[in-house]
Amino acid sequence: RLCSSDLSSGINAEYGGMLYHARKKAAALRNDDTVSTDVTTLAGSLLEKMPFEDEVFDTVIINQVLHHLTDVRVFDRFKNITNLFAEIKRVLKPGGFISINFTSHEQQASYWYAAALPEAMASINFRTPELDELKEMLTNAGFKGFTFTRDDQPLLGD
Repeated sequence: RLCSSDLSSGINAEYGGMLYHARKKAAALRNDDTVSTDVTTLAGSLLEKMPFEDEVFDTVIINQVLHHLTDVRVFDRFKNITNLFAEIKRVLKPGGFISINFTSHEQQASYWYAAALPEAMASINFRTPELDELKEMLTNAGFKGFTFTRDDQPLLGD
């Protein structure tokens, strides 16, 4: 069973919303008798409690979303990320796996526009936790034994 959620589901969904593409691929898989699929797509906020019982998922994947959850108006700007990690810990089965894809400050420094737009880069960096901050948030949520892997290859494909 696959359950997906996308914050941008209502924004240009036909052209770029991940839920649109997930539904399209699931429909194609359902037409293939050799593949069994149970795909649920949800639109909603990651700032709320997830509509699932405790310990139901083997894996949770977060892809390029952390910087969107930062609230720069408050002292603890990463509070929403901390709360999300606690909620993910709740819905993961014991021994479950969390995969977080985000761009580190070091990687952001290599953006082609970094030198030309230093104020924009400072804003992006302020919204993105450093690796040590991310480790602390994950540890506080109850995760342990995690590792960080840097992927220098761009993601390609649909």
